[in-house]
Amino acid sequence: MNKEEQQGFRYGVPLSKEQKQYAANDLKYLPEIFKQQQAKIKLLELENIINIEMRALPAMVWLELSGISVDRGRLNEFQKELSAKKLEAEVYLQKELVTYKTQQQLDGTFVSEDLNLNSTQQLTKKLNQIGVPVENTKAEELAKFDHPVIQKLTEYKEAEKLLNTFVEKIPNYIHKKTSRIHANFSQIGAKSGRLSCTKSNLQQQPSRALPKWRTIFKASAGNKIVTADYSQIELRILAQVSQDKEYIRAYNEGEDLHQLTASKIFNKPLEAVEKNDRNIAKTVNFGIAYGMWIFGLQKDLKTAGIEVTENEAEGIIKGFYEAYPGVAKYLRNISTEGLKNLEVRNRAGRLMKFEKPEDEKAQKSIKRASKNLPIQSLCADMVKIAMGNIFLKLEPKNVKFINTVHDELVFECIEAQAEEVKNIVKTEMEKIGALFLIDLPCIANVTVSDIWEK
Repeated sequence: MNKEEQQGFRYGVPLSKEQKQYAANDLKYLPEIFKQQQAKIKLLELENIINIEMRALPAMVWLELSGISVDRGRLNEFQKELSAKKLEAEVYLQKELVTYKTQQQLDGTFVSEDLNLNSTQQLTKKLNQIGVPVENTKAEELAKFDHPVIQKLTEYKEAEKLLNTFVEKIPNYIHKKTSRIHANFSQIGAKSGRLSCTKSNLQQQPSRALPKWRTIFKASAGNKIVTADYSQIELRILAQVSQDKEYIRAYNEGEDLHQLTASKIFNKPLEAVEKNDRNIAKTVNFGIAYGMWIFGLQKDLKTAGIEVTENEAEGIIKGFYEAYPGVAKYLRNISTEGLKNLEVRNRAGRLMKFEKPEDEKAQKSIKRASKNLPIQSLCADMVKIAMGNIFLKLEPKNVKFINTVHDELVFECIEAQAEEVKNIVKTEMEKIGALFLIDLPCIANVTVSDIWEK
């Protein structure tokens, strides 16, 4: 079709013969396109996935139109707090790192130039001069050194990032008429089928760096926020697809899986497991499904403040695989299958394809992705089915669907509705979970609060 005709349409101006033909052609080929798409969907056995996506579409519209409310007063408090923290760190760093660098005299006075704390080159040079042999100022490099200046520099960088990336940008996305953020959600934002989000990215908020950050997202007067998420859903899916007897038993008997894992890999009785042991086991449990290996475990544990040697990390991972042979076998088989077929499929039928690898690094990447994608994508499909079902029950009641983060759904309703909404959401999420988790329970944790609460 001649796309130039698109430019000629004007309100109130009669259509030309060419424009009428253009409009007719826009419709003429749709039945044939539909027919060919349906044939390909059937060939690829994607009927169920298309149905999931289509049923989720109204919920996506509901989500974007609902928007989420922001407490500007609380936001201002964070801005003041972080600005003060940044300034305090900046003053300290300038005092510790800056001397009279410019020996040029003006009117008999030495001129001191401030250090640019955002210049990697200047900072690296200065840190080297005070005996801290950093190669650069990246977070992972700074984490290698225990020095008061490094600590302050880390605080400065963190405060600046939080201010620039979140605190100062959030107001730009608050709609003038609704006083809410109506973010852009992409229904298939990742290969796994997970949603992604922009303007503002409500799925990537600084909850770790600022534990109380979510308090800026507050219900409107007279309303409550209902937050629901699946309990350890990816580990439960891993238990189901791997058919590992110990994983399944632990969930059926309500046992603490992280404590159990710690007991197995450290060869301790359950009652002797310490907090540090459990934290390591938790990192291993969640990391294994992402294809984590020795250096990944070391890095993740270091982030959590736990140091282990390379040999210790290797022993921990080997201990995990010995403790859960079903998980080990599943991950080994699915990674081999993914590399061989250049595709994996989850239990709902979602198909995820890979490009042909050109080197060993690409092969390893495919094997890692093959371990996680069937698990992560099934979680995404469960959430989408729940979204579609919940839309039919709650949208007519004027409930707002204000956010979703992976396995989490967030709603806003009038206070009188809160318990009803809580029960509906929990029932629907667990009902969907039961379709896929046949051998173990699926649990949705739901909270009612004035704020978006985890």
